[in-house]
Amino acid sequence: MRVSVMSEGKSHKLVKAALLWCFCVFFLGTASEAGLTNRRGVNEPKVLAEFTIGRDGGPILVPVTFKGHRYLFLLDTGSSFMVFDTLFKHRLGEVRGTAKATTPGKEVTAEYFDAPEAFVGPLNIQDCHYVFCMDIERLDLIKDERVSGLIGMNFLMKYAVQIDFDAGTVSFFEAEEGGNPEWGQRFAIEDDSTLVPRIRGAVVSGIKTGFIIDTGWLDTGGLDRSVFEEIFSSQESKTEKALFLTLGGIVRERLIRTANLSVGPFEYEGQIFGSSNTSVLGLSFLSRHVVTFDFPNKTLYLQKGREFGRNDETDMSGLYLVRHSGRTKVYSVDVDSPADKAGIRAGDVIVEVGNKRASRYQIWQLRQLFMSGHKRSIPITIKRDGDEKKVSLVLERRI
Repeated sequence: MRVSVMSEGKSHKLVKAALLWCFCVFFLGTASEAGLTNRRGVNEPKVLAEFTIGRDGGPILVPVTFKGHRYLFLLDTGSSFMVFDTLFKHRLGEVRGTAKATTPGKEVTAEYFDAPEAFVGPLNIQDCHYVFCMDIERLDLIKDERVSGLIGMNFLMKYAVQIDFDAGTVSFFEAEEGGNPEWGQRFAIEDDSTLVPRIRGAVVSGIKTGFIIDTGWLDTGGLDRSVFEEIFSSQESKTEKALFLTLGGIVRERLIRTANLSVGPFEYEGQIFGSSNTSVLGLSFLSRHVVTFDFPNKTLYLQKGREFGRNDETDMSGLYLVRHSGRTKVYSVDVDSPADKAGIRAGDVIVEVGNKRASRYQIWQLRQLFMSGHKRSIPITIKRDGDEKKVSLVLERRI
C-alpha cells in the first residue's frame, strides 16, 4: 500500500505502511551487521555493507546510525523516499516543505527535510537529498521492537541490493556496468518519477500484467482491482476479506487464490493476492528466491531459493492481534471464524499459545503458526476481566 504525495507540483509515491493481513503481521525482528565474509563467487562486485535478517520471510529491518545511536528502519522498495518517524522531527533541522499524502485510509500531511548525516553501515544517506517525516506510531500496535523509519528508493537507487533469505543476509554492492549474470534470471526494471521498481509481462491466471516489486508489502502481493475482478469473474473463485493497516488507518480488502502465476520462466500455483489500487509482488513472494535489485543497471535478478515451491497460505484463525506493552491482545475477531467459535473476543489478552507464553513469540511467528495447517488444533490461554481460560483453536483454510 503506497502513499501518493503531492509536493511543489510533482507527484511522488512516498511510502507504503505496514500490512495488517488477517491479523497484524508486522514482525519486527532484529537486524545486525554481519561479517563481510567472501562466500560469493569470484565475479561478485565489492560488498559495501551486509546485515543479518530473519530467514522466515519477516520484514527486512536494517540498522541506521543517526547522531551516535542505532535505530531499525524497514527496507522498503515501495517507498520513493527515506522516511523518519516524527520522533526525530526536532533533530532533522529546518522544514523544507509539506506534502499531502493519500493513503488507502485517509489523506495525511508529511513534512520533508534536507537529508541528515546518517549511516546504513558505512553508507551515508545524506546524498539522497531529502527525507520525509511521518507519524508511524501505528506500527507500535504490531511491533516487537521500535521501527524508526523506512529506507526508500532515493537511497537504494545508487546500489545493487541482494536479499538472500536462505542465508539470512541483505547486502549492498557497488554496482558494475552491465550487471552480473551470476545473480540469476534477469528482468528489466521500469521506473518513473516515483522511483518505485516495476516489471512487465507477468501472467496471472491468463491475464498479462505488470507488478511493482515491493519489499515493504509483507504478503504475496496485490492485484489491480480490474485484474482482480477479471480473475474473480473467470474463475468464479471464492474471496475472503482481510484487514490492512496503513498510515492513514485500517482498511478492509478482499483476497483471492489465483490459478497460476508466471514471471518470466518461473511458474507458481495457487498464489493468494489482495485487491489493490495497483499490482504488487511482495515479500512473501520474494522470499521464495534470492533477490538482487541492480538499481543502477535497472535490472532485477531472481534465483530459486529453498522455499520456491512452498504452498501459499493465509491466516486460518480469524484473529487480528496486536502487541502492546509486552502483551499480546486481540484487536478483532472475524465472525464465524475459528477464533469466534473458540470463544475468543476482541480485547482478550493472549497469555499462552501452544503451551508457550505468548510473549515468547514474535508476532510474525504467531502469524506463521496460525497459517500452519487446516484442522490443526492449537491450545490457547486467554485472559478476560482478570480471569484466565483455556480454549482450543481449530484452524480452517478459508481460501
